[in-house]
Amino acid sequence: MKKVFISGKITGEPIWECINKFTKAESNIIRLLKLDMRLDMGGNGDVVFNPPFLAGIHFGIKHDEAMEICFNVLETCTHIYMLKDWELSRGAKMEHEFARNNGITIIYEK
Repeated sequence: MKKVFISGKITGEPIWECINKFTKAESNIIRLLKLDMRLDMGGNGDVVFNPPFLAGIHFGIKHDEAMEICFNVLETCTHIYMLKDWELSRGAKMEHEFARNNGITIIYEK
C-alpha cells in the first residue's frame, strides 16, 4: 500500500488556483504510480493526501497549525510528491527535509 502526500506552495496562492493545482497533481500521481484507490473493509488500498482537503485545514488557519496537521499525516506516508513550486514554500521545504530525514520516497513533479 502506498500513501502519498502532495507538497507545494499554498500560502499566498489564490485559493481556486491552489485547489486546482493540487487536484490535478492528485490525478497525475494516481496515473504515475498506478495507484489502487479502492479501499477494502480493512482500510487497505493506496491513498493520496491532498493538503487543501485535509481535516482541520481551512482558509485563514495559522501556518504552524497547518504544518502540524500536515506533519501528522506526512509521518504516516511512504511517498511525497513535490510540486514544481515547492522551493517557493517554507512549509513545502520543511516537508521535503522531513521526508529526506525519514526515508520517505521523494517524487518531483516534471
